[in-house]
Amino acid sequence: MELDAASARAFRLLPSERVLWVGRPVLGVPRPLGYTVVLLASGAVATSSLLFAALLRVSDLPGVQVCVAVALYAMVFAIGAFLVPRYTLDPCEFALTQRRVLLRRGASVRSIDRNAISFARIRWHRTSRGIGTLELIRAVPFGPLMRQERLVLHDLRGPDVVLGLLRGVSRAPHDEDDPQLVEMLDPDEKVLWGAGPGGPLLGWREVATAVLGAVVVGLALRYGVVTFGALRSLEEVGLPVGSEIWSLFFGACLVSFAFVLAVGAGLVWWGLVRSRAEGRNTEYLVTDRRVLIRRGLTELSLDRSRVFDVAEVKTLGGRKHVFFILDGPEGRALGDSGALTGLLPARDLVPPVLYDVEDVGALRTLFGREERDSLA
Repeated sequence: MELDAASARAFRLLPSERVLWVGRPVLGVPRPLGYTVVLLASGAVATSSLLFAALLRVSDLPGVQVCVAVALYAMVFAIGAFLVPRYTLDPCEFALTQRRVLLRRGASVRSIDRNAISFARIRWHRTSRGIGTLELIRAVPFGPLMRQERLVLHDLRGPDVVLGLLRGVSRAPHDEDDPQLVEMLDPDEKVLWGAGPGGPLLGWREVATAVLGAVVVGLALRYGVVTFGALRSLEEVGLPVGSEIWSLFFGACLVSFAFVLAVGAGLVWWGLVRSRAEGRNTEYLVTDRRVLIRRGLTELSLDRSRVFDVAEVKTLGGRKHVFFILDGPEGRALGDSGALTGLLPARDLVPPVLYDVEDVGALRTLFGREERDSLA
């Protein structure tokens, strides 16, 4: 594929580089769920603040300006969350050469050497078929030189096809909403081992999130009892139901109560219900070429040539977490995938870790661990 002179200069290509693929994000795709949550939360805060401001104004009480300022800040934040992706994400361009992967945003160009990539993730879009985000990551060395090199190609059509080009494999895009992991294999790739997580399918992060959500739900219920008790007290002293002051107070309290309750319930759902559903939808495969992990709509692809060693950490029920120690050409350092840290990496990030594996004997054989253990 040939680029015109202006595009080649914009990507700052080297004279010897040959472009294999050029792409852009698909426009009009719904934003990730986080943007929607931010917009809804900002709208709830702005609505509640305006209702309280109107209540204070009608009641001739101070604090109107503070409530209006909070509402304006929330609205400005919501507008920024809505507009910023249009100017930071949509104008991006991507290119793949025989040496590098490049991302261009205006005059800024970022790149990562193809040989330096340790593993890749594909995060499929929750509603748009065949569209996803391709994340390319270089192993993070542990110790004082710890750093991370990461390139994200967002909202791509056929990210699995682009990953195939990156790996030198030609493949057709899948046309299913929820493809199985075995359907993402190369035509002649052989599966050597497969499993899934066992046990409760929850980690300490998920439990902590659920506990925090339960606390927030408790605070919301307490807030509801106090505020709606105050409304009843106002009725007893003669404030008519449906009056201007009563309606403003009721509306402001109702919006605040619903917002806090929704936050708490969302955290409980995220920590317990969603996490267990994602855990049940998790697959681990080891082939003659790669280590593949799928959790929900996220897939991880790790070439076995990047695996220097595996580390095991015991967990409850006799199961083990398996960490892949990664290395790359001329890396001069290893990425431990979180094995040497006190806290496990988040499962939703889908790191190169196999959580809660019951039988790791076959994995030891595949990665030569049994031989090293016998020599030790």
